[in-house]
Amino acid sequence: MAKQRRTRWMVVSTVVLAVAPKCPFCLMAFFGAVGSAAAAAPFYRAWLAPLTAVWLALTVGVLALPLSGRRYGPVLLGLLAGLAVFGGKFILDSQALVYVGIAALIGAAAWRAWRPAPAATEGCAPCERQPLMQRKEDYG
Repeated sequence: MAKQRRTRWMVVSTVVLAVAPKCPFCLMAFFGAVGSAAAAAPFYRAWLAPLTAVWLALTVGVLALPLSGRRYGPVLLGLLAGLAVFGGKFILDSQALVYVGIAALIGAAAWRAWRPAPAATEGCAPCERQPLMQRKEDYG
């Protein structure tokens, strides 16, 4: 349960950071609208890209935490989504790519959180007759 909360928190914080305005004037207008016009545009411009990269890396890192059963699909999707968000925001200046990356990142988190039903643990008849193939419960 704590892992799911941590994953959700990382995804939400990354999405909020990715949707933040890139233009310093837009940021100043936003802070002015909420009454905090003390934010400096050079500070915002200098720290937004590295901070976004760190949050995206942390989000993909949380997706890569061990699960029961190795599934690398969500991690790969999260990595591609993070690259899409960062590239769309800071390299290609494409809002569509940012939103596709965000949707893929949310999809990767949902995919990681989905757990298939556990497989049946019943043994087959030929395995039951062989001493090395018996279940541990049979040993007492």
